[in-house]
Amino acid sequence: MKTLIHTRIYALLTQNESNPSELAHAYEEFIETMTEMVANFDNRDDILRILYYSRVEFDVLSHPSFNRYSNNVLRTTFIYKIMYILDCEINIVSNSTKYSSNQDYSFPLSYQDGELLWTGTQQELLELAVALHKNGIIMYGNRKARFIEIVRALSSTFHITINDVYVKKTRMLDRSTAVTPFLDKLKKAYEQVVERHLR
Repeated sequence: MKTLIHTRIYALLTQNESNPSELAHAYEEFIETMTEMVANFDNRDDILRILYYSRVEFDVLSHPSFNRYSNNVLRTTFIYKIMYILDCEINIVSNSTKYSSNQDYSFPLSYQDGELLWTGTQQELLELAVALHKNGIIMYGNRKARFIEIVRALSSTFHITINDVYVKKTRMLDRSTAVTPFLDKLKKAYEQVVERHLR
């Protein structure tokens, strides 16, 4: 069963970790990973199964029979923070209207003549989204936009539908060929424009 234990916060909490900064950063990464994962599932039962099983795994870390580091208050605090946020996410998913509608989220977005369309590949759009997210230049209110929020904005703007975003992002990052073929192509195109301008 797929769970959220393959995260840095889980690895740290299985040890007697007491570095506040490292735990805080790992906690933020966990929240982002969980949010992206939930956003990329259309089946409520699958999401809830993962969230519930993940909560069990973190709950075990706090159990007296398995908690060798019960005297580490900071570690215990983060374990309970994770379980609380998982409970909150379970409640949100359980009550979300997204899963009670008949809308098929795999349908292509509709568009009219004269609107902007993305003619590149899904991988190219994801490559651009990863770079924008890592750079942190796009804001969502008073915080930096999450990866999935950037993908949704680009998809909506350019009328392209990308399913299983998180899975496709992972596959893209795992590739062993050119690391950033699309961004390299954009950089080369910009350099050509500058060269022509300076002639």
